[in-house]
Formats: sequence, C-alpha cells, structure tokens
Amino acid sequence: MISFGQRLRLIRKEAQITQAELAEQLMVSVQSVSKWECDNTMPDISQIVPLASILGVTTDCLLGVGANEKEDKDKLYEEIGSINHTYNHLTYENNCAKKQYEKYHDYLKRYPLDYETKLNCAWSIYSFIDSSASNTLFKIPDDERESLFNEGVKLLFSIINQDKDLSRKINASEALVEYYVINGEHEKAEAVAVDLPNQSGIKINCMISVYDAKKDYDKCLELSEEYQIELTYNYLYSLRLKARRISIFGNVRKEEAIRAWRDYEEAARYNYNLLRHNKNAAHGLFRNVLCALWFRANDCIAISDMDGAISAVEDMRDFGVEYYTFRKESGDSKEELEQIIAWIQNSIKRCYMYTFGTPDNPLDNDPRFKACQTTICELEQ
Repeated sequence: MISFGQRLRLIRKEAQITQAELAEQLMVSVQSVSKWECDNTMPDISQIVPLASILGVTTDCLLGVGANEKEDKDKLYEEIGSINHTYNHLTYENNCAKKQYEKYHDYLKRYPLDYETKLNCAWSIYSFIDSSASNTLFKIPDDERESLFNEGVKLLFSIINQDKDLSRKINASEALVEYYVINGEHEKAEAVAVDLPNQSGIKINCMISVYDAKKDYDKCLELSEEYQIELTYNYLYSLRLKARRISIFGNVRKEEAIRAWRDYEEAARYNYNLLRHNKNAAHGLFRNVLCALWFRANDCIAISDMDGAISAVEDMRDFGVEYYTFRKESGDSKEELEQIIAWIQNSIKRCYMYTFGTPDNPLDNDPRFKACQTTICELEQ
C-alpha cells in the first residue's frame, strides 16, 4: 500500500500540476508540498478538502480510504452499457456520449490513475463534441465546448506521458489527432500523426483524417493507396507464413503445403494486376509471385513430383518475361532491367536449392528446365 505522500505525488502529476502551482493555490510554501510528498509531514486537516478539489479527486481518493476499485469499475461499465441502450446522440440533454462522460468523470475523481477509463472518457467527450458539430438539433455552448475539449486533451496527455501500456499510449495519440482535427488545429494534428508508428495503418489512417479535414483529397488518395499496399503486403506475408509452417511438417503435408503456396501465388498475382501502375508496389508483388513459385517447386521435388516442379519453373519464366516486358515498355533503365533478369535467374535456382542445394541438381538435364533458363538469358540480348 502506498503512503499518503506517494499518492499525493502521483495524483498531482496526473493532474499535470507542479509543486509550485499547487503551493500557490493552497497559499503554502513549495517546501511544504515537498515535505508532504516525502512523507515528512502531513497537510493540516483544513487543507484536505481544498487540496482534493484542486487535484480534481475525492477526499477518499486523496486519503486512500473507502475504495473497492474492482467493484466500482464493474458497476461503472454496467451503467455505461445501460446508457448505450437508453440514450442517443440527437439531443443535448439525453446525449449518450454526454451521459457516459459524466459517469467516467465521476469515477475518475475516485480513481485518477485508471488509464483505461481515462481513454474511454476522452473518447466520450470527443463523441459528444462531434455529435454537436454534425448535428443541427443542438449545439454545445462555446464555453462548455472549450472546457470539455481541454479536459479531453488533458486526459490524453496524461495517458501519453504517464501510462506504461504502449498500446494505450498509441490509442491516446490517435485520439489526440482526432481532437485537433475537430478543433481545426490541423498543424498540431499532423505533428502528432507523423510520430505515430507505421504498423497496421495507424499512422496512415491518422494522416488521412488530417488531410481530409484540410480538403487535400489528392493527398488522401495517395495515402489510401499506401495503406492498400501496406495491407496487401501484410496479407501476403500471412499467407507465406502459413504455407511455410505447413511445409515444415514434412512430406506428410506437402500436398497441403503446395496448395497453400498456390493460394499465396494467386493472391500476389491478383494484387500485382491491381497495383502494377505503382512501380515500387509492382516490383514487391513481382518478387512475392516468384517466392511462391520457388517454394512450390521445392515442395514438389520433396515428394518426387518433378513435373509439378518444372511447371512451377515455367510459370516463373512466363511471369518473369511478362514483368520484364512491362517494365521495359514503361521505360526502365538498362540497369533496372538487368536487376530484374538477375532476380528471375536467382529465383530459378531457388526452385531446387532448398531441396538439393546447388550441386547435383537433377533438373539441369530436363529440356523444359533448360528452355526456361535459355529464355531468361535471351532477355539480356
């Protein structure tokens, strides 16, 4: 159990108040506040109520008494669920988000270190402001809106600066972007968005919100395609991972693995056709198709399906020639085209090297295999 001084320090920091600011409002010295937080002395009993009021908590919370957090939290979320079924977003008085905010707000006076509830409270404030902004039936008075906005931002900064849960910190930053966007503070929104991680479209989605608010629709379209490419690569990686895991089981599941490699190849080809206008995306998808084919060939070899392996090599040749021709007609440089040929040639080698290694490749004498190699070599001429 933490001491009074430790609790005071945590709550003060959560309230984003310095020792000097707290001392000034209580009309005591900074040294007095420091002594309280170091548990050297206690505030006078007459200072407990104003101290709790300044920090925005109950006196029970400040003193650490009379709390059953689990029971109170269960009750809170039961009430939140009831609000969802009872109220809507069409009026000021019976606004669902407003009612939720009031419940969260009261709860946080008793448990100011509950970051999960802080985030939910911030989102309820945002929803209330947003419902007013997009609704002609009611309007939040300007002074109340400003107060709510500032409270929401303060809650989010508390999470960003104090919470140890990385996922929640990221969620709070995403919410902060939306706060700044709805307030017309686009530069602040963009500054927060650019620092977000790229994973799972988090950063791109927030940037789209910013540019959409700025009515820069060309940039929105560009970012949307970036997001499409990112999701495509993630999906293809999941298919590759699945097929590889099946393949690792050995020959007993090679047929299943070969089907999984075909699924991976089909998805890569489909997305290649969708995104071939984007040079970087097209090259990445070209490599994914070849990857699916060389793994398929190796698994065919593993179960002595040499015809299946050669068919995979021929598919690789045909797709490689198609891609090379497309890039050549698109005006790629000689160096870029040479890199494409090198990638196809190396990929053909991979069609057997995982099973046999480079020496003693039984495919070398197969006329169909030789024909594939010859076709790729002729592209250089």
